Amino acid sequence: MNTVLQITAVALIAFLMQPAFAQQPADAAKDAQPAQPAPSPQEVDKQFAKMQEQMTRMQAQMDKIGQAKDPQERTRLLQEHWTAMQETMALMHGQWGGMMGETRRTAR
Repeated sequence: MNTVLQITAVALIAFLMQPAFAQQPADAAKDAQPAQPAPSPQEVDKQFAKMQEQMTRMQAQMDKIGQAKDPQERTRLLQEHWTAMQETMALMHGQWGGMMGETRRTAR
């Protein structure tokens, strides 16, 4: 009889604790973002073409930086290149930002 009572108590405790284990932590619920619809293939192609254009522009800037003899000209070209890099990263973040955010969240 004692064994049956112990088994029943353990089963009851396990049954009552199940909802506590199923709840999400408060910080996970706060970090959750609503799912965004997938972009259409035409939008993806436009974004990819824009990124290719930016990459070509940055490569040309790097070529000019390598050919520049004047330190002031090189500094100006480096600043232009830095701005182009930031624009490209913003474009990429807009394209894949949600996906990158999910990767970071699951890595915690």
